[in-house]
Amino acid sequence: MKRFIIPFIMIFTLLNAQAPEKIHSKSIPLGVGLSTVLPGAGQWYAGSKAMAALYVTLEAVFIGGNIYFVHQGDQAIDDYKDFADEYWLVETWLEKYDPVSDPTTHTSTVYVDNRAYSPQIELSYNAMMADIDNGYENISIDKDYHFYENIGKYEQFKAGWVDWTLAGEDPGDPMAGIYPKYSDDQYEYAGMRRAANDLLKIGGYFGTAVFFNHFISAIDAGFRIKKHHANQEILCKLYYAPMISASNMIGIQTGIHVTF
Repeated sequence: MKRFIIPFIMIFTLLNAQAPEKIHSKSIPLGVGLSTVLPGAGQWYAGSKAMAALYVTLEAVFIGGNIYFVHQGDQAIDDYKDFADEYWLVETWLEKYDPVSDPTTHTSTVYVDNRAYSPQIELSYNAMMADIDNGYENISIDKDYHFYENIGKYEQFKAGWVDWTLAGEDPGDPMAGIYPKYSDDQYEYAGMRRAANDLLKIGGYFGTAVFFNHFISAIDAGFRIKKHHANQEILCKLYYAPMISASNMIGIQTGIHVTF
């Protein structure tokens, strides 16, 4: 959504910008438009070179932080996927898993020589095991995003870890922030996933900071130019409204309306 907001503000302000009537006059919409495109450009236009340098520096820091942490997060994702591919095996899982007696909370798709089965469904599980007993050349499991999440979190998939034993389990204390451990490999893997998610979350914070740097710089540029034009007013109005999300979460949506 952010990628559409900034270009919209830029186009709107530049279309409404008026050419300066005199060589020393400054256009508020033009200054706002410049800072919307590049934070600090409107401050430079207004004659505030120190603030221009500050906004440009912040922009570089925020963009650099976003690129760095997203890259590190993506690399961490590759690392935990490689770890899972080595230490969680579908054959090991199916040797011990039984949808009738084992906890079954999530779906998965297993392929036996390209024939798809849903092991969490008893009828499909029985057909799959009969197919396996008849001999096969290849067996695999659909490794989508949910697969890599599920094997690190849910009891249903614990037996797929090559070092899993019932005696090696530790229930942990979720209320105290201590995660349950089904095996050493699973516990290490879960930690790798949390670390990757934390890196991506930090990258997202830097991305949000980029958006706000554009927004704040644009408003600041307008106020700085206004100082030179006593007859030009900038009206800011804070608005808010209750909001209910698709998941029935209740919150408040806020925003600022600026009029030149």
